Amino acid sequence: MKIRDLAIRKKFILSFSLLLFTMLIGGLVVGYLWSQVDEYQQVKSDVAETMMRFDNAQKIEQDFLIFGWKEIDFLEDGKSKFTQQFFNQVEKVEKSLEQKTKSEFVNDKDLANDFSSILISINSYKKSFDDLRKLLFTRGFKDHGLEGEMRSYVHDLQNCESAEEKVFAFSLRRHEKDFALRKDLGYTEKLHDTADQFIEFVKSASPEEFPHMTDRYKTQTIEAIRAYKNHFDNIVQTEIAIGLNEKSGQFLQLNRNKKETEPRISLLYQKINEQNESLRQTASFVIGFTLLILLLTVFALVYYLRKTVSKPIIKLDDIVKKVLAGDSNAGKELMHEGKDEIGSLNRNFSLMLDNLRENLKLIKDKNESLELKAKQDEIRSWNIEGLSHFSDLMKGNNTNLGEFADSIISETVKYLKANQGAFFILKDENEESIMELKACYAFNKKKYIHKKIAKGEGLIGQTWLEGEAIYMTDVPSSYINITSGLGDAPPRSIMILPLKTEQQIVGILEIASFQEFEKHEQELLTELGNRLGSVIESIKMQEKTQKLLEKSQEMTEQMQAQEEEMRQNMEELQATQEEMNRNQKSLNEAINLKDLQINMMNSLLGKVYEGVIFINTNYQIVASNNYLIEDLHYNENDLTGNNPELIFKTSLKKKIEALQNEPNFILTGVSERQEAKIMDKFSNIFDSRFVITKIEHKGEVFHAVLFNKKEAEYGKRVLQHLFQTK
Repeated sequence: MKIRDLAIRKKFILSFSLLLFTMLIGGLVVGYLWSQVDEYQQVKSDVAETMMRFDNAQKIEQDFLIFGWKEIDFLEDGKSKFTQQFFNQVEKVEKSLEQKTKSEFVNDKDLANDFSSILISINSYKKSFDDLRKLLFTRGFKDHGLEGEMRSYVHDLQNCESAEEKVFAFSLRRHEKDFALRKDLGYTEKLHDTADQFIEFVKSASPEEFPHMTDRYKTQTIEAIRAYKNHFDNIVQTEIAIGLNEKSGQFLQLNRNKKETEPRISLLYQKINEQNESLRQTASFVIGFTLLILLLTVFALVYYLRKTVSKPIIKLDDIVKKVLAGDSNAGKELMHEGKDEIGSLNRNFSLMLDNLRENLKLIKDKNESLELKAKQDEIRSWNIEGLSHFSDLMKGNNTNLGEFADSIISETVKYLKANQGAFFILKDENEESIMELKACYAFNKKKYIHKKIAKGEGLIGQTWLEGEAIYMTDVPSSYINITSGLGDAPPRSIMILPLKTEQQIVGILEIASFQEFEKHEQELLTELGNRLGSVIESIKMQEKTQKLLEKSQEMTEQMQAQEEEMRQNMEELQATQEEMNRNQKSLNEAINLKDLQINMMNSLLGKVYEGVIFINTNYQIVASNNYLIEDLHYNENDLTGNNPELIFKTSLKKKIEALQNEPNFILTGVSERQEAKIMDKFSNIFDSRFVITKIEHKGEVFHAVLFNKKEAEYGKRVLQHLFQTK
């Protein structure tokens, strides 16, 4: 027992019995009031916990809507870790609210209706989320749900035989993807129109022009188109029910329930806080009244009261002022050990400060989450725009490999805001493959213009050897320098990418920058590398075809010039028989050499396809190979200047016009293999397979048709072409 307590008790017992009674009454009242304050504090803490759990449920809901509904475990049975976490959080909130509505204290303070109202809002929010979950599960993704069912019909349509059908199928797929990306109902009408046009095309297609168009084939194709259209409409209706944006459909209902719930919780928290503060004020008034009686009655207790009551209150007041002034460290010096009213006040005030700081932290975390989402959306948009831009470049520069490489490396360095870049292309020299620098950006071109790298040589050769990308941030100073008008310096990061096809690596892309590449920039470069390989291979094929055509024309011109020269020599050699005999041997050797060259060219073309005809823009035959003379029995007068339908029993003009809109032909320059009837000079009909390619020569456009007879002996003739020279 403390001495000061003993002295005070003696004074109160001996001299101030009435004061003791008053103090007893005041203490009982204050004790009751503070017990009520504690009850309010507990209720307020529960409401704060409810707010926190509700915020957690909203975060889980956002994570689920962003990527959770696309995960396999949800797509298989409509449940996932996100839905379980969400319902767990909501059920805890519901359980807490139900307990509070049954609490005697809550009912005495007229707070039960407020808790019931919040419970109803939480139930509505839970139901809205569950309805949205069911709609997303019905809609599905990739191979699941409605989208998965629709994909099977997409594959059926894409397996159509004619180019016209593939164009329609590609258009349907494009409208479907446009709707999925932009959520615009206008694409639904476009898909319906395209589907109707597709059906009309199939119905009106004649068997003469399209031999595969049997009645059964037409029926199956039309059923597939209608099934695809119906499944797409089901997905559209599901998307509308879900909400094309956050202001429609189930999204709108979910957001509306959230907006109704949050204010109710905040208002309840504010109401409890106000009642609690009112109760605190009442308790403070009782304490002040008791202190006033003590001050008037016992002057000797002034010092004691000042030390034990006044100073702590002044200190608490200073702390409150510091808190109001924004001092984040205020309240840490509060003493919590006291068991009287001041100690309780310090503890409650400290708890209130902790709750306030926690709420501020939650608000800050939520703002940071929103900022992160905005940044992710910006990165996603940047990637999509970049891939679209480079896709346009690939389509527009696909005839000259040098120009294509120069435009790609230049745009890549600019788009990534890098500093240097190099584009290496695979080249075969003397039966040895090397990587040759085809284009560069911001390099010292005198130093690098003829650079060639063997497999395994340096980082470029190592990337070629291993087939894996290399990303360096610790670049040796001796590797490479970036030069500017103010001097040169080593780059901070280097990205080296292999450009692959299904068979091999056809090129290497090297990008250097003063800045480190972000993860999304590396992903863009990787995706670009995956696309460039097939485009490079396509351009190489076109250049090889162009060179073959030019070489064939050059040899034809040489033959004509040599024939004229031979005729002149024959006239001159008629003067003397002796001179003619001497020159006859040399002339025969020259003719044999040219015949050998022509036979070698025909043999080379025969290794690819047996028959070749070249068609100009007027759809007339301008050149052909010996196959049409030897196997189909035509002569040059029959072919040159005539329509190709003399040989092909189908309209090549329509097929060439249809290819101008086919994506695969635009990208590679070579059509898919097709079948048609061909006829020799004696009206014999054969089945054949053919492909069409586009060639530009001296500003003119030609189409080469390469074909074979479709018969059992074809394999034997190909072997003869491979191992024999006529």
